Parts: sequence; C-alpha cells; structure tokens
Amino acid sequence: MASSRTIQLHIGNAIPPANAKGTERIIALWQQIGTFFGDRPFQAQSGIKGSARAYRISLDSSSLLRAMEGARDGSQSFSDHRSAHIKDPANRVDAELAITVTSEDQALEEVESYQVATVFLQQLVMATNIIHPGAFQVLDARFTGEGAHRFEAQQYDARIFHGALRTATSNQWPELGEPALETVWTWLEKTGVAKADTAIRDINRVLFTLLKVAEQRHEYSARTVLMVMFQLEVLLDCRDSRNLEQLRNRAQLVLGDIPEAADCFTELHDVRNGLFLANQPVNRPPLICHNTAQALREQIGQHNTAVESGTALVLALLQDLIANDAQSYNFIESMFRE
Repeated sequence: MASSRTIQLHIGNAIPPANAKGTERIIALWQQIGTFFGDRPFQAQSGIKGSARAYRISLDSSSLLRAMEGARDGSQSFSDHRSAHIKDPANRVDAELAITVTSEDQALEEVESYQVATVFLQQLVMATNIIHPGAFQVLDARFTGEGAHRFEAQQYDARIFHGALRTATSNQWPELGEPALETVWTWLEKTGVAKADTAIRDINRVLFTLLKVAEQRHEYSARTVLMVMFQLEVLLDCRDSRNLEQLRNRAQLVLGDIPEAADCFTELHDVRNGLFLANQPVNRPPLICHNTAQALREQIGQHNTAVESGTALVLALLQDLIANDAQSYNFIESMFRE
C-alpha cells in the first residue's frame, strides 16, 4: 500500500540576486520546475547510512514562483527587489516549498520522509545552479508543520553561483550555457548522487562539494578556495597538487584558451598552499546583513574573484560533461621523438 508524507519548507530569504535578464531566465526555469516535478520516480537513500530505495516525488513550488513573479512585477529585477526589501519589509522575499514523498511498497516513517525530501532538495540545488548559476537559494529556512521541530532545514546561498555567472560573462570565459532541465536531472540520476551519503566516485565527490560551496555565505576565505580547487583537481584528474600547469592546460583542452583576466589558477593554488603552511589570515565570522558582501569585498583574506572564477570553471566543466553524457575526463599523455 502506498504511503505518503508532505514536507513543508518555509524559506525566509528565497529571492536570489539577479539582474532583469537573469530574473526572466530564472522565472522561466521555475515555471518548468513546477510541471516537471508533478510526480516523478526518485531513487534516494532512505536514511543516514541507509540503503537506496524507490520513491515518487511531487514538488509544489507555486509559492516560490509567485514570489519571484511578484518581485519582477514590482521591481523589474530580483536584485532591485532585494534592495526594496531592505528599505521596506513589506516587499517580501519569503516563500514556501512543499515536497511530497511517496513510498509504494511500505509505510513511510517520519525521519525517512525528511531524509528523502532533503536529498531531493540537495539534488534540486545542484540541478538549478548548473542550469542557471544562482537560480535557487534556501536561506533563513525552516521546516513547518506537525513534528517539524525535530528536524533542521539546510541552508544554501546563491551568491557564489551568481558571482560565477557574472564573472564568466564579464570575462567572456568560460562559456556557460543553459542546459535543459530534463537533461541535467537525468544526468544527475545516472551519477547516483542521491543513493549514498558518502561519495566514492569522483563525479559525486565534486557534486557533494558543490553543495558545500553553496553553504558558504559572504566569506570567501581559504576554506572556500580549498573546496573549489578540490573540485577542479578531481574533475581534471590532477592528482599532483604541485603541478599547476597541468591543471591549467587540461582546463584549456576542455574549455579553450584562458583569457588573462579569467586565469584564476595561480591565486587558487597559492592560497591553497598557504592554508597548508598555516600563513593565511583568518577572519572573524561576519555579521550577516544587507551590506555584508560589499563590506567584505576588499577585506584581507577574501578571495572573491578567484573563488567566483574557479566556480565558473567547475560549472562549465559540469555543463560540458552533461552535454556529452559523460561523467569524467580521460586525459592521455603522449610522447614522441623527433
């Protein structure tokens, strides 16, 4: 007998930063999401250290879509609406999501339903930000409804991904497309990223780290650099952390020549090494407020440009793998005598 539970998620800060063009594209994506997840099969881990089981997932994102459309209609862009909210809280930035988890073959336990809903939400964060970087954020979030006080909602920021898109656009490299929702979701399902809590395969290690990058807020410190470098070295199969030129050359093989303004490899490499040598400055965790990002932009120990450029590289490599229905790169070095 089928057993279902609906998990309600209130997102207090649901409107991501975006200019007018980005606002329209994000709304178009969420319009697709509203119909795409009407009732879909979803294989996911049933609990912490649990086995993967088959479920069906339905997502009601109508509240979020209405909030986004209202922000556009009232302020032309999400970023302008966020500024309007600072001046007047009546310009709301909150929304709701409802995730219905259905088990076809056995009763669905409460903790199991929250586990599956959380894994689904994580995969949705991956998918949306691969399709349009910065399209989804889950900040100031909490579960609501009966029993919700026993579970803590995870938080994901869109700022790093938005910055990656802006940096890639400014540098005209790497080229970021907008792959189709179904293509990206099908590819994520092939990776099996929802089926275990520990990533063993390289592609899943990158995807789990993408979630950890999304958890970073305004402080793009050496810790964030370390995660971005980890993703690049895994994707490009560079196991020797000292070989910076191999990393750069392999990125060029996939994505083309690197403009000087977009070459973030040296800074990422130096900061990562400085962290291991214990000579990196460490900043106090900042007060999160409306001007935090701007206030921190020039603070010593911040690596905004490198982190955003590096994240753009990661997203471009993931888009390339998806476009070619692949999950890894195989670089073959050759030798010849003249």
